[in-house]
Amino acid sequence: MAISKVTNVYYVVPDMDAAVAFYRDTLGLNVKFKDGDKWTQFDVGGTQVAIATPAPGQVDPGSNATVVLQVDDLATTRDELTAQGIAVSEVVGMGDHGSFFTCRDPAGNVVQFFARA
Repeated sequence: MAISKVTNVYYVVPDMDAAVAFYRDTLGLNVKFKDGDKWTQFDVGGTQVAIATPAPGQVDPGSNATVVLQVDDLATTRDELTAQGIAVSEVVGMGDHGSFFTCRDPAGNVVQFFARA
Protein backbone atom coordinates (compact mmCIF):
# COMPACT_ATOMS: atom_id res chain seq x y z
CA MET A 1 0.00 0.00 0.00
CA ALA A 2 1.32 3.45 -0.91
CA ILE A 3 -0.42 6.45 0.57
CA SER A 4 0.37 9.56 -1.42
CA LYS A 5 -1.28 12.30 0.65
CA VAL A 6 -3.95 13.23 3.15
CA THR A 7 -6.87 14.72 1.22
CA ASN A 8 -8.83 15.99 4.21
CA VAL A 9 -9.65 15.62 7.86
CA TYR A 10 -13.27 15.78 8.93
CA TYR A 11 -15.39 15.98 12.04
CA VAL A 12 -18.88 14.60 12.50
CA VAL A 13 -21.21 17.31 13.85
CA PRO A 14 -24.89 17.19 14.85
CA ASP A 15 -25.69 20.77 13.78
CA MET A 16 -24.20 21.82 10.44
CA ASP A 17 -25.31 25.46 10.72
CA ALA A 18 -23.72 25.93 14.15
CA ALA A 19 -20.52 24.21 13.04
CA VAL A 20 -20.26 26.24 9.81
CA ALA A 21 -20.77 29.44 11.79
CA PHE A 22 -17.96 28.44 14.17
CA TYR A 23 -15.40 27.45 11.52
CA ARG A 24 -16.31 30.19 9.03
CA ASP A 25 -17.30 33.13 11.22
CA THR A 26 -15.40 32.53 14.46
CA LEU A 27 -12.21 30.99 13.06
CA GLY A 28 -12.33 32.80 9.70
CA LEU A 29 -11.91 29.72 7.48
CA ASN A 30 -13.07 29.95 3.87
CA VAL A 31 -15.73 27.53 2.67
CA LYS A 32 -14.39 25.63 -0.34
CA PHE A 33 -17.32 23.26 -0.93
CA LYS A 34 -20.74 22.69 0.62
CA ASP A 35 -23.22 19.86 0.02
CA GLY A 36 -26.37 21.02 1.77
CA ASP A 37 -26.48 19.98 5.40
CA LYS A 38 -24.38 16.84 4.78
CA TRP A 39 -20.84 18.17 4.19
CA THR A 40 -18.91 21.45 4.31
CA GLN A 41 -15.24 21.67 3.39
CA PHE A 42 -12.84 24.47 4.29
CA ASP A 43 -9.45 25.25 2.74
CA VAL A 44 -6.77 25.85 5.35
CA GLY A 45 -3.49 26.60 3.63
CA GLY A 46 -3.78 23.70 1.22
CA THR A 47 -5.19 21.18 3.70
CA GLN A 48 -8.90 20.47 3.66
CA VAL A 49 -10.81 20.45 6.94
CA ALA A 50 -14.41 19.31 6.64
CA ILE A 51 -17.49 18.80 8.78
CA ALA A 52 -20.19 16.23 8.11
CA THR A 53 -23.50 15.27 9.63
CA PRO A 54 -23.52 11.70 10.97
CA ALA A 55 -24.30 8.80 8.69
CA PRO A 56 -25.43 5.45 10.11
CA GLY A 57 -22.53 3.72 11.83
CA GLN A 58 -20.32 6.80 12.10
CA VAL A 59 -18.76 7.94 15.35
CA ASP A 60 -20.74 10.13 17.69
CA PRO A 61 -20.24 13.89 17.31
CA GLY A 62 -17.58 15.23 19.67
CA SER A 63 -15.55 12.00 19.77
CA ASN A 64 -13.46 12.54 16.65
CA ALA A 65 -9.85 13.32 15.85
CA THR A 66 -8.34 16.70 16.63
CA VAL A 67 -7.52 19.21 13.92
CA VAL A 68 -4.39 21.28 14.59
CA LEU A 69 -4.34 24.78 13.11
CA GLN A 70 -0.95 26.49 12.97
CA VAL A 71 -0.92 30.22 13.73
CA ASP A 72 1.83 32.84 13.80
CA ASP A 73 0.83 34.48 17.09
CA LEU A 74 -0.65 32.12 19.67
CA ALA A 75 -1.39 34.80 22.28
CA THR A 76 -3.26 37.03 19.83
CA THR A 77 -5.28 34.09 18.50
CA ARG A 78 -6.18 33.04 22.04
CA ASP A 79 -7.19 36.61 22.94
CA GLU A 80 -9.37 36.92 19.81
CA LEU A 81 -11.24 33.69 20.61
CA THR A 82 -11.69 34.66 24.25
CA ALA A 83 -13.07 38.05 23.18
CA GLN A 84 -15.68 36.18 21.11
CA GLY A 85 -16.79 34.22 24.16
CA ILE A 86 -15.01 30.98 23.21
CA ALA A 87 -13.68 28.99 26.19
CA VAL A 88 -10.02 28.18 25.63
CA SER A 89 -7.48 26.09 27.53
CA GLU A 90 -4.27 27.36 29.03
CA VAL A 91 -1.28 27.48 26.70
CA VAL A 92 0.81 24.31 26.87
CA GLY A 93 4.50 24.58 26.06
CA MET A 94 6.25 21.80 24.15
CA GLY A 95 9.83 22.96 24.54
CA ASP A 96 11.65 23.56 21.27
CA HIS A 97 8.63 22.40 19.26
CA GLY A 98 6.33 25.28 20.20
CA SER A 99 3.14 25.79 22.18
CA PHE A 100 -0.57 25.14 21.81
CA PHE A 101 -3.98 25.71 23.32
CA THR A 102 -7.35 24.16 22.57
CA CYS A 103 -11.03 25.03 22.40
CA ARG A 104 -14.12 23.11 21.34
CA ASP A 105 -16.47 23.64 18.43
CA PRO A 106 -20.25 23.66 19.03
CA ALA A 107 -20.35 19.83 18.71
CA GLY A 108 -17.65 19.35 21.36
CA ASN A 109 -14.81 18.53 18.95
CA VAL A 110 -11.38 19.67 20.08
CA VAL A 111 -9.67 22.30 17.92
CA GLN A 112 -5.99 22.87 18.68
CA PHE A 113 -4.05 26.03 17.82
CA PHE A 114 -0.28 25.61 17.51
CA ALA A 115 2.63 28.02 17.06
CA ARG A 116 6.21 26.98 16.44
CA ALA A 117 8.85 28.08 18.94
